[in-house]
Amino acid sequence: MSSITWKISIITTTPEIFPGPLQYSNIGKSLADGKWSLEIIPLEKRKNNKKVKIDGSPAGGGPGMIMKADIVLPIINNMRESGDTRPLIVPAARGIKYDQKITKDLIRKDGLIFLCGRFEGIDQRIIESTGALELSIGDYILTNGDIAAINIIDSCVRLLDGVLSTQASTENESYEDGLLEYPQYTLPRDYGGLKIPDVLLSGDHGAISKWRYNQSLLTTEKNRPDLYRKYKKKTRDSDS
Repeated sequence: MSSITWKISIITTTPEIFPGPLQYSNIGKSLADGKWSLEIIPLEKRKNNKKVKIDGSPAGGGPGMIMKADIVLPIINNMRESGDTRPLIVPAARGIKYDQKITKDLIRKDGLIFLCGRFEGIDQRIIESTGALELSIGDYILTNGDIAAINIIDSCVRLLDGVLSTQASTENESYEDGLLEYPQYTLPRDYGGLKIPDVLLSGDHGAISKWRYNQSLLTTEKNRPDLYRKYKKKTRDSDS
């Protein structure tokens, strides 16, 4: 990753959504401190006192509206002609499933450009001509790509140097080793009969590590059996 401030640009029809949650906590402080920057590029709905149509009906028929290539591509082409090589990300339900591995790949870049569609989607020619990466944050549908973009940006920015207080904050999280995170507790020791597990108060760091690992296994098996099977296969292959 370059030492230049990590830059996010967002092409959107709803600029008022931003910065939204990105202005709070460590993410917002790091934005104010200049560790990363946020540029909003609104798609013009009016030009020369005339209304600009930024989307149209799907070719071949069907519901919804499609963001037009002739509106979006000039913006992206101008960025490329000025030497901007940052990856173009399109949040989309049909995209590759976004995960922590992709997050780590993205933060190695100088930043990201987001194109946030709405309603039914964007013209496929935008994807094909720009080589955009379509990313899905889950198996469900949102009203626009801005909400998904905020999720992706947050997950990336928190991994930038100096954003979180300690490196351990990211090293011990869910997905970092292929497992979900173990349960966490803090004082008081006993609240209404609900107690912190004795092992966590034992001072035996070896026993604590073993307990946390086993709890991660149990949590992953229960909540994400797909990840659990993948992890078990990986460990079997490494042992063979």
